[in-house]
Amino acid sequence: MDDSVILDPTDERQPIGRQLASRPPALTGAIGIVDISKPRGDVFCDELEALLRARQPGVDVIRLRKPTFTRPAPTDLRAEVAERCKAIIQALAD
Repeated sequence: MDDSVILDPTDERQPIGRQLASRPPALTGAIGIVDISKPRGDVFCDELEALLRARQPGVDVIRLRKPTFTRPAPTDLRAEVAERCKAIIQALAD
């Protein structure tokens, strides 16, 4: 299988191939890290932020957090992400 295709794991009987979202050619500007509020997600996001800052010193890292992982992000958080971030990493951990 092509590395640029991911599979939807929600139904193994009939997997649906999905294309990855387009990626910027380089990481520049503001990169958002969105913690979805799962347990220890902040620890994972801390590590992501440290790695980004070490490997991409020119980026501005913006930390954001969903109020709960059990619901979609609220409209105001989605608007903030769209306004402030050129790219995002949505992160979770347990």
